[in-house]
Amino acid sequence: MKRQILQSLTLSVALVTPLLAQAQSADRLYYDIGGAAPFGASAGLGHDPRMNGMGVSWNVDATCGNFDIGATVSNQLNGLTNGFQNMMGDVVQNATGAVASLPAMIIQRSNPALYDLLTNGVLQGRMDFDKSKLSCQRMSEALADATVGGQMQQSAMAENWQDIASSNPDAVAAQEEAEAEAGNAGRTWVGGQKRGGSGQAPLRVVEDTAKAGYNLLHGRTDTTSNETVSGGGGGWGSVSTSNGDWVGGGGIAGGSGGGGAGSGSDCMGGMCTIWGSPEEAAEWTKKIVGDTELRSCDGCEKSESVAGTGLIRELEEEQQSIHENLVDMLNGGEITQDKLNDVSAGSGLAVSRGVIEAMRSDPQGPLLAQRLASEMALARTLTKAMWARRALIAGTSDPGIENNQEGMTALDRKVDAFNRDIELLQSEMEIRKSLASSAAMSALQRAANRAGGSMQNESDSPRSELDGRGAPVEGQ
Repeated sequence: MKRQILQSLTLSVALVTPLLAQAQSADRLYYDIGGAAPFGASAGLGHDPRMNGMGVSWNVDATCGNFDIGATVSNQLNGLTNGFQNMMGDVVQNATGAVASLPAMIIQRSNPALYDLLTNGVLQGRMDFDKSKLSCQRMSEALADATVGGQMQQSAMAENWQDIASSNPDAVAAQEEAEAEAGNAGRTWVGGQKRGGSGQAPLRVVEDTAKAGYNLLHGRTDTTSNETVSGGGGGWGSVSTSNGDWVGGGGIAGGSGGGGAGSGSDCMGGMCTIWGSPEEAAEWTKKIVGDTELRSCDGCEKSESVAGTGLIRELEEEQQSIHENLVDMLNGGEITQDKLNDVSAGSGLAVSRGVIEAMRSDPQGPLLAQRLASEMALARTLTKAMWARRALIAGTSDPGIENNQEGMTALDRKVDAFNRDIELLQSEMEIRKSLASSAAMSALQRAANRAGGSMQNESDSPRSELDGRGAPVEGQ
């Protein structure tokens, strides 16, 4: 009886061992080649951006041609605009002696020479006034060119001038209205909305552009939408980006992912798994690279900026979260697919059950867990950085953003800083990888070789004397 039980156990072990070895071999191959793919899923997988217009057709060339010289002169003479009336009234009222009590018509009849003198003085004064005003305007424009906020206000005034000129044929009245409103009417921004004016929201360069890019990458026409993507926000691996039978693929039992094409979900992988809405994507991007707010209204702060925390801060937070979840499973916690997703970097680079079980039995399991957490955190951070950068680049396709030179200038600086942050992180990866084969690693490898008896001559021979330059002395 005992012999039969022993034979049965031996047969069971013989059947299970090849299967286990095969599974471990597959896992090893998966990690040897760096995962199922050398790159992550695209930011807007399954969706194509659509063409979007602002809905406004500017006719810039005809704007100044709309002024009616007849209407302008008639309004001046009739007192509807105050240029002529105010100037003549001021001259007459400020005159001294008998002139102060005489209207302009009586002055003309009683003393034509005095009237001509006053008329010439009025014309000369108006010319001097216009000349001084033009010089002031030119100086203001020159000063505005030195700052983004000043450029913002000048552009808002020019845009408002176009709006007024298209509906008001009186050049003087249009100019007075434009000067009175200055930049309070705001500047066209994302979705064709007016931003930055009096009582308006500011132009948030990074936040607004990231939202617009998120919407465009998910095939939406409304670039200002905050609507969530159905099936999104489930976290890493919640939506499979492949249907293969490898580790992390969606085609095996227990594989990561469930939603995707054909499941009734709009989230087919990519950024929607982590950021279920445009607002979440914009908040992460703003946290990393910071933001700049621009305004054009009178008396308000024209430009405000906030610094980003950078990718290293995000990397540290991701590493801590992953390590806590890894330790929970290594200390005997249940191994489920959801927990594996929590320590993975999506289905493109997933942690399998076999890896957790191997680390449980390894004496250096805690060290391996720390290393694995760092690697997965690095993969997650770089993936999110690529998605965020793609959203910013896609967002510039919105006509309101693309045609706003001041906003684009500020955005270009943020994207350049983002690129430098990514490059610095990649440089650090390469440096650390090169240091892995340093003198310390060589020393450990030589010690292992000596212990194995493969370098008997080195281990048995006495040490040589060295000269001042560190070279062996001849004859030793």
